[in-house]
Amino acid sequence: MRTALVVGVGLLGACVPNEHPPWLVDHPMPWGIIASVVEPGGYSSDLVVPDDRVRASALPLDTLELQWITAAPPGVTVPSPIWFVCPDYCDGLPVDEPIPACPFPLPLSRSEHCRLGEGERVRLGLGGAYTADELFRGYIGVMGITGDGTVDPETCLQRFRTVPRAGLEHCLVQARALRLGPLGRMLSAVPALADFYTVEGGLPDDIADEPADFHPVLTGLRVLHIGRGFREFIAQPGDTITVRVGDYVSVDPQYTADSEQTHYAFSQVPGQPGHLRPVPDEERIRVRFGISTFVEDRGDPNDDLLHGWSVPDEPDPIMLYLYIGDNRQGRAFATLRFVVEDASPAP
Repeated sequence: MRTALVVGVGLLGACVPNEHPPWLVDHPMPWGIIASVVEPGGYSSDLVVPDDRVRASALPLDTLELQWITAAPPGVTVPSPIWFVCPDYCDGLPVDEPIPACPFPLPLSRSEHCRLGEGERVRLGLGGAYTADELFRGYIGVMGITGDGTVDPETCLQRFRTVPRAGLEHCLVQARALRLGPLGRMLSAVPALADFYTVEGGLPDDIADEPADFHPVLTGLRVLHIGRGFREFIAQPGDTITVRVGDYVSVDPQYTADSEQTHYAFSQVPGQPGHLRPVPDEERIRVRFGISTFVEDRGDPNDDLLHGWSVPDEPDPIMLYLYIGDNRQGRAFATLRFVVEDASPAP
């Protein structure tokens, strides 16, 4: 099942006016955080990872790479963000006290924020299972802050840490809770989690056979193009497509058959805090669309799904952005570039 990602996964972002369609990228916007396991640790040694798959959920002792994703109009460059790790969900940063650098590896439980580094991509090494205390609930909170190109990241950081906050309209902020997993393995490996949670009926007998959580794998972007004729074809991320004013276009991402993985979901037992029930489940993939110029959308103007649109008279290239997420930790990002061959010259 594939649905619109109505609220961007992990997206905090700068404020935009209510009349601004959620898919219109006419200024730099934080578009998501992708976390990938780049160096497996000892707890992952028996996980089978095909060469063409990348793990999206980490286990203790793994090293993650965090990637900041920005959607911006053509020609606009956003500086690399400053990254932080939070002791819980990232809903703010300390106002007065200094923020120390993050240790490497990072203990699973922490009592203070730490500064991870700067860059479009940074690495986060995780500590072992016994670095988790009784308050650990299986996730790591991360946050990135930068400017939109008119303000530098350090200035935005200062503004974000000042109370009351002001001047953030040119700042980009996004956060994400990285849930470690698969959860069945975490319950087996991390004593603090095993002590807090009770699994109804115990862990399933085949839990050790549960595959790793991978990112969705795009096989292409199916483009429906109606203009001087009817065309339906598969484009690849980054392709340039020539269109004409008034043409109708819609884009539907295509995935490998195993991108929607089967797995065990652990649901909370009603009225019993800390009690979980394992249920076989299948991932659901969601998509957030963005486009760099205003278009006539044929669908609901208040959701993030660009159902189909009429090509405007736009002399500049039109960028289409997709941020893809499943209901676990898998994420993907793709773009298409449209050139309007009969557009009026720019004034």
